[in-house]
Amino acid sequence: MTRIAIMSDVHGNHEALKAVLADLDRQGADEVYCLGDMIGYGPRPQECADLLRERGVKCTMGNHEQGLINIIYLRGFNQPAADVLRRTREMITEETYQWLVSRPKAIVEHGCRFVHGLPPDSITEYLWKYRDEMPGVFARYGEDVCFVGHTHDLARFTSRRGEVHRFPLPEGDVELASDRRHLVNIGSVGQPRDGDNRAKYGLFDLDARILTMRFISYDIKKTADLIMAQGFHRGFADRLW
Repeated sequence: MTRIAIMSDVHGNHEALKAVLADLDRQGADEVYCLGDMIGYGPRPQECADLLRERGVKCTMGNHEQGLINIIYLRGFNQPAADVLRRTREMITEETYQWLVSRPKAIVEHGCRFVHGLPPDSITEYLWKYRDEMPGVFARYGEDVCFVGHTHDLARFTSRRGEVHRFPLPEGDVELASDRRHLVNIGSVGQPRDGDNRAKYGLFDLDARILTMRFISYDIKKTADLIMAQGFHRGFADRLW
């Protein structure tokens, strides 16, 4: 049995990331992937980057990593988010900065594609903008399974003979059947926006083709208090609840 773990949108939430990795250790996984946005919004960007690197997590670039590169990318953010990214740059080491901005746009391994925004390799496009164009989205890539983040939401799409169907992605197991293709919006570790404030990640059994969604509780108050202590916009703390 080969199992891979998939997470996204940690957003500097060290408490959530630690809780997810502790659960992952109990569950067991052969490899771990993070679909970008390791930083932004949250109060512990350096600690999150350190932990991801120490654990050998394979990370793609998110739009918040891209926003660190220069003012052109930074202009794509609202003012509070841009202010946090400017502070984030001051809070991380030069080595961490170079690591963050050198992440690949997409990773293809185990017959799966991993990308932050929209396949094949968009960092900034949101999946929900293409809700009426999903056959075209599936045509953009060739793998049977694609995992995306960016929206902080949970959803599962299947494609068979040109027909695309959308399904919810609840906690627990779902089979990604081999007679169709799949696109999975994996949710967020550090700032969920799906109505459930627990940190989300998935475990995919490549042989059985079973995806297990894990919803993990963590110390939200500690992260929210740290956001306020850093002087970040209060909305980034309030969103966690």
